[in-house]
Amino acid sequence: MRLPLRSLLLAAGCALALPVLAADTYGAPMPEGRSLAAGTLLAEAEAHAGQTLKVEGRITEVCQAKGCWVMLDAGNGAGIRVKTAHRFFLPKDVRGTAVVHGEFKAVELSEAQAAHFADDGNTAARPGREWQIVATSIVVSP
Repeated sequence: MRLPLRSLLLAAGCALALPVLAADTYGAPMPEGRSLAAGTLLAEAEAHAGQTLKVEGRITEVCQAKGCWVMLDAGNGAGIRVKTAHRFFLPKDVRGTAVVHGEFKAVELSEAQAAHFADDGNTAARPGREWQIVATSIVVSP
């Protein structure tokens, strides 16, 4: 069955009229450029240590005290902690996919730091080495 061109155009017009879900930006405006997947970044962590970059991943946990950190899923139960350094805060119920811009580095967590993160809602916080991004910008999409 062939549809008239007018019907096709109306159908295309309806598709274009669908609502676009907005993203929320926290901190500075997000710089242009491509982002790495959190799993890819973690797999190549040593090569990217000390770099300022963009990474994308699903938010799995949020600081329940102030909203000053989130965890990004990097696959296989691993994560990357994204900290705001208290320059800005995220809602404690934030969910979705985040694109993060900031400095990527390894940090040695003491027992006290791990306990502090656990008190703030991080179920996987353990003493030892973890990878973090000190963010200047975070964009969250539902």
